[in-house]
Amino acid sequence: MPRLARRLLAEFIGTGMLVAVVIGSGIMAARLSPGQLGLELFENTLATVAALAVIITVLAPMSGAHLNPVVAAQTAGAVGGAVLANLMFALPAVSASRTARSAPHLWIGEVVATAGLVLVVFALARSGRGALAPVAVAGWT
Repeated sequence: MPRLARRLLAEFIGTGMLVAVVIGSGIMAARLSPGQLGLELFENTLATVAALAVIITVLAPMSGAHLNPVVAAQTAGAVGGAVLANLMFALPAVSASRTARSAPHLWIGEVVATAGLVLVVFALARSGRGALAPVAVAGWT
């Protein structure tokens, strides 16, 4: 398989896996701990951090494991992961969220989170500690 095709496939699979874990663990947390939002968030976060560390460790040698759904292969993977998670929990394959997530404080949080992630990645690269990326990136997340 040509190098570019292998990289695109890795990003497709990695993004799909990450989205499936985030959505799936959110669904499972809501079912395991209904009405306990703090516990639900904690459960979802632990699953996401662990999965992200594994995904980065496995896929980084092939594609860098960027997992950013702005790229076409990653967007397709994200959609596939969302559909897969819904189907695993016997939900409709595609559904619209009923939660509004568009407010200034949420955008500020996204900017801070993204800036921090970029800082972590550049600091690791600059210091020659890229091998710590799976743990550091997952931990920042």
